[in-house]
Amino acid sequence: MGLLSLAIMNSIALAADDPATSTDSDNSSNSSVQIGGFIRSETAINTDSANPYNQKGNIFNGVAISRSSPVVPPLYTDTVVRNGGSDDHRLDMQAFRGQLDVTAHFSDDFSGVAKLRAIYDPGWYDEYSPSAVGSHAVGAVYHDPNYFKYSVQGLARPNPLEWAGRNYMIDFPALFMEYNHGPLDVRLGNQQIAWGQALFFRVLDVPDGLDLRRHSVLDYVPEEYSDKRVPALAARISYQFDNAWLVDGYVQKFQPSILGNPNTPYNIIPAQFTVHDLYGQYNDKVDFGLRAKGSVGDFGVQAIYAQRYNPDGVYRWTQSGVNRDIPGIPGSGQALQCSPFEVDSTGVWSSNEWFNYAAASRLNGVGGLNAAINDFPCSQALGAVPVPNYTYASYELNQFFQLAGGLLTGNAAGGLRGHIARDYKKEDDIGGGLSYTFSGAPGSITDQLIMNWEVLYVPNRTFTAPDLNINYLRTNEWTTALVLEKYQRFSDSLPATYIVAQFLYKSKSDLFGRYIGDQDGGGYGGNQFKNATGYGGGFKALAFAIQQPFPNLIWRFDLAVLYDLQGGVLIQPAVRWKPNGKVTAELFYNYINSHIGGNPYGNMFGGLDYAKELTLRVGYQF
Repeated sequence: MGLLSLAIMNSIALAADDPATSTDSDNSSNSSVQIGGFIRSETAINTDSANPYNQKGNIFNGVAISRSSPVVPPLYTDTVVRNGGSDDHRLDMQAFRGQLDVTAHFSDDFSGVAKLRAIYDPGWYDEYSPSAVGSHAVGAVYHDPNYFKYSVQGLARPNPLEWAGRNYMIDFPALFMEYNHGPLDVRLGNQQIAWGQALFFRVLDVPDGLDLRRHSVLDYVPEEYSDKRVPALAARISYQFDNAWLVDGYVQKFQPSILGNPNTPYNIIPAQFTVHDLYGQYNDKVDFGLRAKGSVGDFGVQAIYAQRYNPDGVYRWTQSGVNRDIPGIPGSGQALQCSPFEVDSTGVWSSNEWFNYAAASRLNGVGGLNAAINDFPCSQALGAVPVPNYTYASYELNQFFQLAGGLLTGNAAGGLRGHIARDYKKEDDIGGGLSYTFSGAPGSITDQLIMNWEVLYVPNRTFTAPDLNINYLRTNEWTTALVLEKYQRFSDSLPATYIVAQFLYKSKSDLFGRYIGDQDGGGYGGNQFKNATGYGGGFKALAFAIQQPFPNLIWRFDLAVLYDLQGGVLIQPAVRWKPNGKVTAELFYNYINSHIGGNPYGNMFGGLDYAKELTLRVGYQF
């Protein structure tokens, strides 16, 4: 069932009790219209540090770094201080949002649903300014920060029912017609599709990508991903058989997951790199899936099959297309434009920075340099050669960073931006699930304890190669989650406590789809002083959550924990206050620690410690 089911039940109860919900009905027909919605302020206060993936949060800003290279044999050494500025902000997020929900019943069988959502972010942050660092980086979202625009080459509006700009976003998360007659239900239009039941872990929840522009994955855990799924134009048909089996299928327009833009609070791709999103080549692609769900004896069972383009995408080096000379080397820009690099002050300045951000992105720094050389003849034309290890990679990297900064013209302050392409690959997702409800002694821990087990197999799945080579990495992957959940009453004076515990496993990648490595190597385990090694045995994590409502259901305490067995943890305590059917306030804190196992880049949370923050959401329903 999961925490989402509890949230849905709460929402249904509120809608039923809400006297502000308006209904216009005609006594001579079955037509009616229900109108509701909410407005809400969302504020997140940072208690740690700036986002290190942004220009102003770069951990090398203002730090003197020694660079050695063979640009002047045998070695030339200088000291450079990156001038990306500083970010002393404390505000991670301030957003104002509203949603209007309309349900129109045209007859007993036909209805229409429309949800109109609007979000405004005033940008009250210590913002990055390209002019302050002399940047001429190419790309619409690499100028002033843009909080909502999803930039895709060749597409003005990648999601046809979304309108977004620097500070605003307006969209329809739902806009569909529904036909419901007996066991048959048909939905046609823009909609979100949710499968699966695991907390944190989307095992069978494969139909939709996620929109991470709004608070990334750091939102209120009990909502799971209900506010994150990317809606898509789809046709969905469900049929309930007399023997309690449900068959559910869909065909929908492929829509990718959306990440935070560079130099915005929840950006996760280092801002020294330009992303060329190739979704425009897939805008006409279609996903489809089928699910069967029912019971066999005392067991609930389900099976799914989906053929889809993985919405997370995969990344590789690509030509920059930018003709800008290395200072003092006329004509070098012609070679750089067909290499993956661009001369700009917002790029990488030293080998230390290169290896640190490769590790933070779970990439292989040595392999990444070699792929940028081997896959691009223009890189070789500039004199770059493949290297065998970290030491030689450091020398060669520093040589080009020194030249890009203007070493030959008497200056050494500057760097090289990397250019990567985001591509999308088709895959077949085959999965199933099993559930069982235990009947222990009344009041015991096994009384009405529900077990859910989900597993997904993806043959020949495509991953981003840890060296960003143009051929990617393909291998089979297993994903599974074992979930135990129940309501347990610990005191006669308190309502029952909801408890859920999970074990999570992925054979080849972490929670975010980053390849962990095995015999093929991986991007885990590096830092600025050593190359990544990867690790075998699969990604393993434990999750635990409780919900404790108090009498009258005005107050509720929540706790959610996600622990990566490699040595990292996310802990989110929360308090929910709902004095009536209209006002709701949630206060929660995200504590992230990636240093439990030593090297923070050896677990999934490394690089996210900055997001320790206190979030307050205050809403009004109408």
